[in-house]
Amino acid sequence: MSIKEILNNILTEVSEQIDAINEIQLNEFKNAIIKAKHLFLAGTGRSGLMISAFANRLMHLGLNVSLISEISKPRANKGDLLILGSNSGETKSLIAYAQQAKKLGVKVILLTTNSTSTLAKLADNIVVIPIKVVKLNQPMGSIFEQLSLLTYDSLIYSLMESLQQTPDVMKMRHANIE
Repeated sequence: MSIKEILNNILTEVSEQIDAINEIQLNEFKNAIIKAKHLFLAGTGRSGLMISAFANRLMHLGLNVSLISEISKPRANKGDLLILGSNSGETKSLIAYAQQAKKLGVKVILLTTNSTSTLAKLADNIVVIPIKVVKLNQPMGSIFEQLSLLTYDSLIYSLMESLQQTPDVMKMRHANIE
């Protein structure tokens, strides 16, 4: 199979998952972001890379955002939101973050494939990305990571409309020391 055929199969596989994502869960996620005073985000591995890209775009929207892994994150308070991305919903460090957040009155939202996981039980809201392999058996959660990034980008676009942000305004918040 050629590389372009593989790419086409990956895109087909990703697009075939979209109908299974719950729009109500996505809107709850979006509304929680809008209402939050400060956004904290965390994920590990490749899921962590996807959520880091999401954090960057949230910052471009003008929102108060921190990655849990950054030393410069501020103190968490009631009214803040912790956004977690975890395929399994069983990542130990993320479970610890969620438990700490709950004790502080910080709302927790999880993007996951596992609606019955430990993290799902701790979360105030979840967005389930159900994965049904169609043609390929991509390695180690690739399809979750791909769908995560696309879901995050879709949320950003919807937030742009709700927050009346344009690409030009967002670009003004882009880093200028690179």
